[in-house]
Amino acid sequence: MRKISIKRPGRYIAGAALVLAIASGGAFVAGLLDNTANAAAEDGPPAPPPATVRTAEAISTELAPHSQAPGSVVSVNDSLIAAATPGKILWVSEIGSEVEAGEVIARIDPADAILQRDESRADIKRLTARADYLARLVERHEGLGEDGGESEAAIDQMRADRDEAQQNLERARVALRRAQTALERTEVKAPFNGRIAARAIEVGEFANPGAPIARLVNIDALEVTARAPDAMLVAVHAGDEIRVTNGLDTLTAKVRAVVPVGDTVSRTLELRLVLPATDWHIGSAVQVSLPRSAPKRVVAVHRDALILRADRVSVFKVGADDAAAQIEVELGAADGDYIEVIGDIRPGERVVTRGGERLRDGQKVAIQNAGAGAMS
Repeated sequence: MRKISIKRPGRYIAGAALVLAIASGGAFVAGLLDNTANAAAEDGPPAPPPATVRTAEAISTELAPHSQAPGSVVSVNDSLIAAATPGKILWVSEIGSEVEAGEVIARIDPADAILQRDESRADIKRLTARADYLARLVERHEGLGEDGGESEAAIDQMRADRDEAQQNLERARVALRRAQTALERTEVKAPFNGRIAARAIEVGEFANPGAPIARLVNIDALEVTARAPDAMLVAVHAGDEIRVTNGLDTLTAKVRAVVPVGDTVSRTLELRLVLPATDWHIGSAVQVSLPRSAPKRVVAVHRDALILRADRVSVFKVGADDAAAQIEVELGAADGDYIEVIGDIRPGERVVTRGGERLRDGQKVAIQNAGAGAMS
């Protein structure tokens, strides 16, 4: 006989209650998540922390548009010293030697100059004796008068001989001075302080007058020479301060002269600037910044403040609440580290010079080493 199982309704009721409870809990959790998401959506993304930046003030200054011209460092005194008397070279200063004005840089064999001097001294003694004799002779006959027995013509001849002897004596004295000068010139002396940059003759070689001996360069008094078209020099005058750079350092040099004589080939004028004391080397290539017009009053910022993008240029201005506002600007004249900005920037306002590349418009900033009127 088959058993009939009877299902107990209590189990089904308990199971149903469990399912209902789980469903209710899930709905509660889902509700909490929805509420959290809605709250987050209402508040927006979290604000970024303040960015650490450095600032400097925008300044009011006079700037002018500039053009660059190539130039070179030269010495005020750069000479190829030559021999002034003939003779064999006995000694020449070594290349690189530092000499002072009046110091001997080469010696020429003085033998011929000594002989010429001694010969001139002997001529002077001989001619002095003759001139004295003729002078006494004329004096004697003039004292005798008509009783002397000499005609007036003979006395005139005596006077002529006396005068000629005096002239010969003066000529001999000039020859002696010339011989002494030639002897002095056997020691070739430096006309100014400098260094021996090159030797044009060696010991044992014969030097004729005018033959180059050595190149002497004054390394302390330096100038910059540059050439530029006349149109680029319209606003440049003697006494102006001009920026000069050698690629590593930048100096301010004073314009000594604008030479108003154009080169017929390049159609350029020469500009000479006096360099202050520096360790730049003679012959170094430099760039000279020439103003194209008279300076004008502008608002300028340090170049480090510029945020350069393909389609715009901007700077970050920091307000009183230490929030950075991105301001689009146009660029104008530049001079050294400062450049004109045309836009909503006023003198004295703070602009970011470090740390602006990752700033967002309106982001708070923490300022370190803030400067006033100059880069921090």
